[in-house]
Amino acid sequence: MDPDERIPYRGEQPYGVSDDLVVLGALDIDASDERLWVSQARDVTFRPLLLSVSQGYFVNILRVRRSGILSRHRHAGPVHALTLRGRWHYLEHDWWAEEGGYSFEPPGDIHTLEVPDGVEEMTTLFHVTGAYI
Repeated sequence: MDPDERIPYRGEQPYGVSDDLVVLGALDIDASDERLWVSQARDVTFRPLLLSVSQGYFVNILRVRRSGILSRHRHAGPVHALTLRGRWHYLEHDWWAEEGGYSFEPPGDIHTLEVPDGVEEMTTLFHVTGAYI
């Protein structure tokens, strides 16, 4: 690499730009400190990675250690999901989110999340924009 290419930008950042955030080991869900997980319901926890009030979105990892219905809900904005372990789906749709897969939910879609029988743990990273209704 040409040494002239390795010059960092030294100018001012745009007004209001947030600080960087780096969460090392965020996807190492087996080694995670249990104190980082927030209880949502029986056998349902989440690990917040970023809660941005000013930008109107959050990123978390949802962990479910039981089968059954979690909730019927909708989102005001788009949702991106990366399934890290197990599988899940919405009763209203034919598709299944499976380990290693990516899912997109359009704004306003109403759906009911189910973890099927036989799944010991479902873990999914969600990037949610807007309100959870």
